[in-house]
Amino acid sequence: MDPYVLFTSSLIDSPNPSSDLKINNLVFMDNSTLISSSKAGMEFMLSITEEFYQINNTSANHNKYVLITNSLLLTSNSTLFPITFNLDLSSLNSVPFITITPISMTTSFRFLGVWFNIKSSRDFVKKQLKRKCCSFAVTIRPAKLSPKQVVYLHNAVLIPKLEYRMQVTHLSESDCHLITRSIRSVVKHKANFSRSLPNPILFLSQALGLINLFAHQRQYCV
Repeated sequence: MDPYVLFTSSLIDSPNPSSDLKINNLVFMDNSTLISSSKAGMEFMLSITEEFYQINNTSANHNKYVLITNSLLLTSNSTLFPITFNLDLSSLNSVPFITITPISMTTSFRFLGVWFNIKSSRDFVKKQLKRKCCSFAVTIRPAKLSPKQVVYLHNAVLIPKLEYRMQVTHLSESDCHLITRSIRSVVKHKANFSRSLPNPILFLSQALGLINLFAHQRQYCV
């Protein structure tokens, strides 16, 4: 592969125009997050990113940019108008502006795998957790597994996934009870227990030792 050629004249003022830099580099980029307390600060950082892309012979799809802000009164019924960020032009940046439409205050967004919401709504995360539990129960129910094997998979595989998604979302005991209802049902089924069996028995370490999501949250997620 031919190396990228960085022309000195486009980087710095050099009296020696022949001293171009030949560098073999291959850059892979995933999501980047820019955080600023003002529009001017965001414009400054966006200008830097465009210069970075030019230096590294790469680019970003501006249509995939997502803007989250708490400075606009945006609701689910608000009309979302695009915001234009004016960039500083330079020898490394020829993009004069970037236009991004902000998401509403009620829309959840993901950062480092964890979902946030400007309005601090927990509905999105609760739906995710319930969907995870239901999917686990549907997969486990027809499988030829003993009750202890099911409990092990729940405690060692499912609980860490739920815990990660709950890092910034504290749920009430009733929320946790509803979310994990499908889990308790499948455990009772595998153990040939009556559906009317009191749930606390499932959580006893002397019995099956099923992890109680609410108790686990209070111990590790606070």
